[in-house]
Amino acid sequence: MEVQLEDPAQEIKRLRRCISDLTSLLALAAIWRGSEPSQIVQTLLDVLFRMLSLDFAYARLSDAFGVMPVEILRVAEDSRINLSVEEARNMLGDPLSAYAQGSLPQIRNQLAGEGISIVPAQLGVHGEIGVIVLGSNRTGFPEKTERLLLSVATNEASIGLQEARLLSEQKRITAELNAENQMWPVLTKVEIDRARPYGRVRRAEIGEVLYQPGEAGRPCFILLSVSLEIVQPTVNGERLVTILRPGMFTGEAGSIAGQRTVVQARVIQAGEILEVRPEDLRTLVAHDASLSEILLRAFMLRRLMLIDRQLGNVIVIGSRHSAETLRLREFLGRNGHPFSYIDLDKDDAYRNLLDRFGIAVSEIPIVIGNGTMVLRNPSTSQLADSLGLNDNIDNSSLHDLIIVGAGPAGLAAAVYAASEGIDALVIESHAPGGQAGSSSKIENYLGFPTGVSGQELATRATKQAQKFGAKMALARAVVQLRCQRHPYELVMNDGTVFFARTIVIATGACYTKPTTVNLDRFVGHGIHYGATFLEAQLCEGEEVIVVGGGNSAGQAAVFLSQTARKVYMLVRAATLSESMSQYLITRISGNPTIELLCNSELAELGGESALETVSWINKLNGEVRSVKAHHLFIMAGASPNTSWLRDRVALDEKGFILTGRDLPLVVDPDRTPLWQLSRPPFMLESSLPGVFAVGDVRAGSVKRVASAVGEGAISVSMVHKALAEL
Repeated sequence: MEVQLEDPAQEIKRLRRCISDLTSLLALAAIWRGSEPSQIVQTLLDVLFRMLSLDFAYARLSDAFGVMPVEILRVAEDSRINLSVEEARNMLGDPLSAYAQGSLPQIRNQLAGEGISIVPAQLGVHGEIGVIVLGSNRTGFPEKTERLLLSVATNEASIGLQEARLLSEQKRITAELNAENQMWPVLTKVEIDRARPYGRVRRAEIGEVLYQPGEAGRPCFILLSVSLEIVQPTVNGERLVTILRPGMFTGEAGSIAGQRTVVQARVIQAGEILEVRPEDLRTLVAHDASLSEILLRAFMLRRLMLIDRQLGNVIVIGSRHSAETLRLREFLGRNGHPFSYIDLDKDDAYRNLLDRFGIAVSEIPIVIGNGTMVLRNPSTSQLADSLGLNDNIDNSSLHDLIIVGAGPAGLAAAVYAASEGIDALVIESHAPGGQAGSSSKIENYLGFPTGVSGQELATRATKQAQKFGAKMALARAVVQLRCQRHPYELVMNDGTVFFARTIVIATGACYTKPTTVNLDRFVGHGIHYGATFLEAQLCEGEEVIVVGGGNSAGQAAVFLSQTARKVYMLVRAATLSESMSQYLITRISGNPTIELLCNSELAELGGESALETVSWINKLNGEVRSVKAHHLFIMAGASPNTSWLRDRVALDEKGFILTGRDLPLVVDPDRTPLWQLSRPPFMLESSLPGVFAVGDVRAGSVKRVASAVGEGAISVSMVHKALAEL
């Protein structure tokens, strides 16, 4: 049967138009390449709007697609309907669900009076990308050719949107791998709007200085329409750090802890800023996970940049041969405070600087802060106070929990306690990280397949604890625990007293000094108890000796072998298998720079003002061997840091704290207090109720970073119970 065409010319014209439209739609793929999802949808609706002579077109991308939800609406100028995006969304409800049921009752009812027919189409096989809804008052809409065009259009758009998502993900990953982008991120309008409730908007004029080095408690500024220059004032003028544009924000690692600023921020383009106070900044990062990640990552990277470029507000002037100079440099380095170092042995020009401040060379090391503060060979506690590292510590407060020691165990306790709303104060005699903090690289800690340095791990944990509100008192040593009444009193070496309802002791252990030689003679002049980047620089191209057979000694030997000419490793035991992880044993045995000497111990140290020779003896054959060496690393044995706790809590014969089931049933009342409660002590609880011991200082603990972190975390659940009893 022949099909008679009503108007052959019109049918051919319609067919040609359809072919042209299909060609146009297929060409969109090339136009869309590299476009953002919203651009793809806008172009698609514009094309369909003209192609099909529509009254309205609406598109919605799902946030499950991997981008922020996108809504776009097109309404013809001569259309009798007047829709907004919100009205279209409310009228459509769930178009895909209605489409599956064969109807769109909500919008049909509202548009019935206008005589508009609508057709929905899904983006993606299951509509996972989004939906498009088209409407027209033409009779017979949609025709078969129009359905075909819509099908081709949505298919091409779905492919383009998937490619856009992949491209967006690649850009995101590239940006995350780019340290500069992470260091100086630009917040989106949505992100800035989420931060607005935590601050106040104000105007800033050209030339206004938002903060200068040494100022405490300065806000974090989110730039809405202003630009800033960040500079570091020096004795020779200003050094530019960076320029911040609208969308960026100020601050670095010290901001989250409310510490003093180390750079200057000056307005170079007037406009508005969002001012967020330190306490509100901590609330923001605690409540908004997405912004917290952006801010904290940027803060930490900026601090690392300041350290690397020596852009701190502190200058240390000294000599590499000075033990006191090494002490101050090590303290600043371990605490992550940026500073510039001037070695008078290499740079005579800076002697004029000493004359300018009226300083004699005999008074070195000298610390100059903020261009005006001058300290002559300060103690670490004096330096910490001068830099404001303890500005936010209130000595008169009664704390729910005081954690003594900021090693892995203490930091873990601080993170979990603060995150669970406990008022926690950490007291650290030197720098966060403890013995683990001096490890060059820890390679068997969970979650770090390429390894992590002890200092990096400690820095991250410190910022994490401060993010949740934990306080940290640095360069403060506890010398006495007063436990006759409650609350407990902790007396510091400077006479300060802190009050605590509960205590977690995480003071760890220090390396045991060999008794066969006099180490005190060369302390600070060749004797080291940690192997960090600073020590590695001092040992470059020289022969060094590492004493010890544990993981710390192994990590030090491997690390130092990268810069030293030769590393001698002295081990008292016959093998390393019982005291060291297998991965380190393999590294050491395969390293030609390391010479492993088992059954060996120190015999003699030689030198005048500094270490010059080291001798050791083979215990099997009595052979003595000597080498010229200026650096000796002691990393053997473990002595608990519990001298301040004797006659306060029960200790074992080596001085480690007894806890839980290990506590003796009968305690000598002349030496340690009896257990005073009817309930048995908790697992990590000492002989004093509400006083817990975690990590290396606890008797029977496993001397590993992971176990220390675990004990620190577990102790917080017991702290909760002890606080409930009070």
